[in-house]
Amino acid sequence: MGGPNIWEEQRNFVKNLHEQGILDSRFDEILDLPRENPQFVIDLVTKFCSDAENSIAVLIRYHNEPDINYPKVIDRAHQIKGASSCIGGHRMALASRELRYACEDKDKDRCFAAFCKTKDEYQILKEKFNIILQMERNMISGESKKGHQ
Repeated sequence: MGGPNIWEEQRNFVKNLHEQGILDSRFDEILDLPRENPQFVIDLVTKFCSDAENSIAVLIRYHNEPDINYPKVIDRAHQIKGASSCIGGHRMALASRELRYACEDKDKDRCFAAFCKTKDEYQILKEKFNIILQMERNMISGESKKGHQ
């Protein structure tokens, strides 16, 4: 059997994302959790992405208003930071923290720049998560094939 298996590929990919600062050790902890449900990581990441997209859509509405409601943006930025921190999305958590700080300072330009950065970091994280989820699906598929042999 040539080359690394899917599990090793996934771990190497995640390690590379650590080196880029995209993920942190929290994501490793999630991957290392005992799994009664083989879909656990897929379900968790899918839920995170769905929630993040909803929050970003809300932030877009807030930023399109003539006057920014800073307390609402701060609340949403705090939610995004918490969710991205919990799943190990390091750069996204940092960007959303900066958004919160800009809103606390009521700096509209900095707030908009930080929002764009948060949105960009989410897109990068989502792209990387899609690759990880494909690896998860391949591992699940490989396990089910072994069970049928």
